Amino acid sequence: MADGDKPALSRTEGGNPGTALGPDWHEGIPLRGSKGVSHSVHVEYQCEVEQIFLQQEFLQQQAKSLSFPGNKAENAELQLDKEVWPVYVRLTSGKTYGCDFVVSATGVVPNVEPFLSEKFDLAEDGGLKVDDHMRTSVPDVYAAGDVCTAAWEPSPLWQQMRLWTQARQMGWYAAKSIAADIRGETIEMDFCFELFAHITKFFNYKVILLGKYNAQGLGVDHELLLRCTKGQEYVKVVMQNGRMKGVVLIGDTDLEETFENLILNQMDLSKYGEDLLNPDIDIEDYFD
Repeated sequence: MADGDKPALSRTEGGNPGTALGPDWHEGIPLRGSKGVSHSVHVEYQCEVEQIFLQQEFLQQQAKSLSFPGNKAENAELQLDKEVWPVYVRLTSGKTYGCDFVVSATGVVPNVEPFLSEKFDLAEDGGLKVDDHMRTSVPDVYAAGDVCTAAWEPSPLWQQMRLWTQARQMGWYAAKSIAADIRGETIEMDFCFELFAHITKFFNYKVILLGKYNAQGLGVDHELLLRCTKGQEYVKVVMQNGRMKGVVLIGDTDLEETFENLILNQMDLSKYGEDLLNPDIDIEDYFD
């Protein structure tokens, strides 16, 4: 029983859970706005989406929206937007902006409702508990992907995140486990569960997440090493006690293989310090 699609928090008119966007959701979409103007990124802090309006609904209310701040200074006076947009978003801060479309990134809720007629053990997050061979609490029933929750003791460098990459890995491993159980064979935990790894693209930049890339579970006892080259790359390394625990790589850094090995080997890197991210040093030479 695999569940590679991710039910969203909202529901369609038919009452069925919607699915999350795949890794190539933006392919074929002209991401330059309906007016053909490219904007810089603007972030609204300390607020949430209060309400979303379609164009006709918004215009009937004779409401007003703000123009996109763009590159204006933070304290610049806000201007009313004279353009008409397909969608409008009202924030809890009182501001309203028009836009082409809204992408919701509110997380994933396991869609277990179709299976609750059976006596499945559920995890705190609502997923079906599975052991280290993807077996649920119901005999001969396996689960993989977003519908399940890993109930085994995970590797120190792996965590479950309901992503399409993990759904695929779990589905493959569940099939392998089923075949092994039928044949009465014993198999080891798959290597993909040793180190968290996710690779995707965002606005044509390669994005790689490895290990505890956001210092998950490390507490305050960690440090970050950063390297950023505007328009080219962004590198963040999470260190704890001189050992590499996770990384974020955006752009063509060519560091993923070396850093993956350093995370897995847990080598003490204290003596290298910030040279780990020195662009003038070929880090691969250190660890060939």
